[in-house]
Amino acid sequence: FSGYDCDSDPCQNGGICRMLEAGGYRCECPRGTAGSTCEIDSLNECESSPCEHNEAICQDKMGDYACYCPPKRTGKNCEIYDRSFPGGLGRSVEINNNVQTVYDSDLAMQRKRCEINGCPSKRGNRRCDEECNTYACDFDGQDCSLGINPWANCTAPIRCWEVFMDGVCNQDCNNPQCLFDGRDCEKSLQPCNPIYDAYCQKHYANGYCDYGCNNAEC
Repeated sequence: FSGYDCDSDPCQNGGICRMLEAGGYRCECPRGTAGSTCEIDSLNECESSPCEHNEAICQDKMGDYACYCPPKRTGKNCEIYDRSFPGGLGRSVEINNNVQTVYDSDLAMQRKRCEINGCPSKRGNRRCDEECNTYACDFDGQDCSLGINPWANCTAPIRCWEVFMDGVCNQDCNNPQCLFDGRDCEKSLQPCNPIYDAYCQKHYANGYCDYGCNNAEC
């Protein structure tokens, strides 16, 4: 129960005030705090490395901690992939069930298309059937990759096979395991300077270094 001593709410940081039979009060402090009024931070919560990303920064707080996450990672511990998150203090993300429903519906339609194209019967025929070489069709039973799922070792947080060669650089897929995002992250070469183009073609491999032609474009 509370009494005169507890009426002033002396316990800090969520501590609970208890009256003592002999008079006075005692604060029951939450984990990570100590002191007569729970005013002392007695535990560094960051010592357990709660932030789940090697680029995240942990900040010790009174009885708690905060994770400052890199771009595309959020959540209390930076455990959630969020393509739109710019980076900073991790925040909770509400799961949009409508998005998942749309995805499941689209996947079901793709699998029906696989059946229409006869993909189940084409699996394992050792011939790459391009119309069946999709995630929904189980990549033509791996016939298009000589029996190997090309994304078997891809551990990116997004489905790299869905954004493969889409013309947009997805850094999460830009690694050997995810097939370098279909080279979407490589900068396309600019055309050779028209002033040098014809000249460089005529003087290609002539044994002399022409500085105007000494570049990747020409």
